[in-house]
Amino acid sequence: MPSWNDEETSSKEECEVVSMDMGLMEEPETIVEPLFCGQLELAEPRCILHQMRPVKRVAFEGNVTGRRFYGCPVQANGVNCGVVEWVDGPWPTVLQRCLSRLWEMFHEQNCGRVLDKEKFENELAKLKSEHERELAKLRTENDKLCIEYTKLVDDVSKMFDWQDGRVDKKQVEEEELEKKKKELEEKAMLEVQMEKLKLAKEQRCILHSQADIIKNTRKAMEDVQVDRDVLKKEKDKLELVVAELLKDGYGNKEKLEQIKAILES
Repeated sequence: MPSWNDEETSSKEECEVVSMDMGLMEEPETIVEPLFCGQLELAEPRCILHQMRPVKRVAFEGNVTGRRFYGCPVQANGVNCGVVEWVDGPWPTVLQRCLSRLWEMFHEQNCGRVLDKEKFENELAKLKSEHERELAKLRTENDKLCIEYTKLVDDVSKMFDWQDGRVDKKQVEEEELEKKKKELEEKAMLEVQMEKLKLAKEQRCILHSQADIIKNTRKAMEDVQVDRDVLKKEKDKLELVVAELLKDGYGNKEKLEQIKAILES
């Protein structure tokens, strides 16, 4: 039976090709193998439908795991011809059973993991649902407690306000009385100041009037003195005239004597 050789390369193309059924055969799953990859450089064989040079691949599925083959190069957007030729012949029956069992165990374990995952997701969803219900219940209770707490705080505040009102009532009355007392004192002081200003104004008016009276009196006295001086001068002139007339003997002597008497008086 052909076997893998670690020293083989893709450039030598010396692998023994095992002729198989040339009909269409579905291509198995593959695995990347650096020692056996790339497009076949030989002109033959070619894929059935496209007549293209196949590519070298290594199977990784079921009891053909590890077998090398030439496969159709068309992968996407086209019809794949499948396996063109197998490079390695079938594995021994015992190895095929072992590979099949290993793949069955893998699938069973994978299915188990899938089931465990589904079970875990179901349990997680159940726990999440229960958690959400408990959370909603706790939120409802929390809202109720908040309302009760707010009400309790309001009641306590009202009670303290009432107690403070009873205790501070006398103090408030005293403060009001003190405030009224201060207002009355300020009002009285303002009235006293107004009276003082009024008296000062009246005194200023009296002094101003007295000053005017004194000024006018002095002026009148000066005017009287001026008039007296003028009259005195006129009297002196008249006496001179009368004396001259008497000396010269003109006029009525009695009338002149009377005028002289008047002047002397």
